[in-house]
Amino acid sequence: MSVPHVKRLAIVYQNLGNLSSHYYGMPGYSLITPVVGFMVFDASNVSDKSVRKLNLSTMGKPILINFTSLTFSGDISKRRCIAFNGNGTVNLSEMNLSGFCYFRDQGHFSVGVPLESKQSRWYLWVVGFVLGIPGIVLMGYAGMVSARILKTKKIQVMERQADEDLILESRWVGSSKMPSAAVTRTQPVLENEGFL
Repeated sequence: MSVPHVKRLAIVYQNLGNLSSHYYGMPGYSLITPVVGFMVFDASNVSDKSVRKLNLSTMGKPILINFTSLTFSGDISKRRCIAFNGNGTVNLSEMNLSGFCYFRDQGHFSVGVPLESKQSRWYLWVVGFVLGIPGIVLMGYAGMVSARILKTKKIQVMERQADEDLILESRWVGSSKMPSAAVTRTQPVLENEGFL
């Protein structure tokens, strides 16, 4: 029933289609259906230029809106019926399983789902950065230690090889053990034997 009661009324239906998100939006939600709406006006005097918007009285019964174009494949429990009221307020309600939304008054309506939180992505970047820097430093340190160990082992192998190839006697000089070659002296040879 229209409030106030009039002899003739006009119901204006709107489907904003692809322009829905341009005219309407809900912070934290993404619209998954076009915004549809209806409003009731007094059409008793068509020649009158002023159009008077009427209120509706549903006598306690809800207005049922079926979103037939709903093709969202995500979690059904996340769907929310959204009512954009004329005074600028927005009401959210749960959508039933068959794709119907129940409202109490005229206005504009849509179905939305919560957006993924950008804060959680930001948090992951921070955690990755905080854990990544020490990880890179630790890997660099491990690389340096590995390079030193390999160099030390290589030197030990070279020293062992040198010890095995050359047989030298060992002699103690003070408190240190030192390699010592056998005493051999090259006999002098005179360049000119005729000189004596």
